[in-house]
Amino acid sequence: KIAKKILTKSPKAYTAAHTLKFENSHRQDFSKLTEKEKNILLEIKKKGYVVIPDFFDKNQCELCVNDMDLMFQNNKELIHESDYSDSRIFGAEYLSENINSFATHSLLNNLANAYNAVPTDCGFTLAGKISASGHEYGSGGSWHKDSYFRQFKSLLYLTDVDENHGPFQIISESHDKEHISSDSKTANLKSMQCQFDQNTVKQILDKEPERLHSLTAKAGTVVLVDTSCIHRGVPLKEGTRYALTNYFFEKKQINNHLIEHFSPLASPDKILKKGITN
Repeated sequence: KIAKKILTKSPKAYTAAHTLKFENSHRQDFSKLTEKEKNILLEIKKKGYVVIPDFFDKNQCELCVNDMDLMFQNNKELIHESDYSDSRIFGAEYLSENINSFATHSLLNNLANAYNAVPTDCGFTLAGKISASGHEYGSGGSWHKDSYFRQFKSLLYLTDVDENHGPFQIISESHDKEHISSDSKTANLKSMQCQFDQNTVKQILDKEPERLHSLTAKAGTVVLVDTSCIHRGVPLKEGTRYALTNYFFEKKQINNHLIEHFSPLASPDKILKKGITN
């Protein structure tokens, strides 16, 4: 009864109560990790992301790009098209052994489980291809958080990405409680807001411009990120960008609702088997 009264007082009380509940049920423990794994996760916990170069070599990247071209040509029924030249296939690991090696990579899966602090699996891998179109948005649309609560993803550049080729862009530390509070005051954010226009982001960055990071990198670079940070893909000015993204979910989240949300998906039955069955 007391909890119900607290939750109905205001959106801020609702947010605080649910944040506390989440933290209590997702207590991170990095003590059993290797030193490398621990350092990676501590950096993500602090900044919101970490960049690892040469995760895939040039040949692996080219094989994945070739496989993507074939699947976009031969599996048109699985393509998600957007209004800004962003073509996607969810569950691409079931269409390519090369892409599957990224989806099943033991280091990434170990890190995801430790960071989420509950049983976690790579629900599926997104094969994403985006070309310059003159659109105001890049891959994934405008500035956003994927979730208000902690969420782990891994993004692999398969082609070189400079400032003209749609780099992943992130506002560091926008996932921690202190910055959520200060950003909310600076930009007058709503409780649990996850979508942000350019003017809102500008207000945050005018105060702390050093928090903006455009992650340009060579093909084969992997970005590990907590997507409860504010982020976006920069609009492409030229060329085409190929990338893979592992979507990690708590096992209890892998269910029919998830499948419906991302439909069409390659091999949804195999994805469902990764969830918790009663």
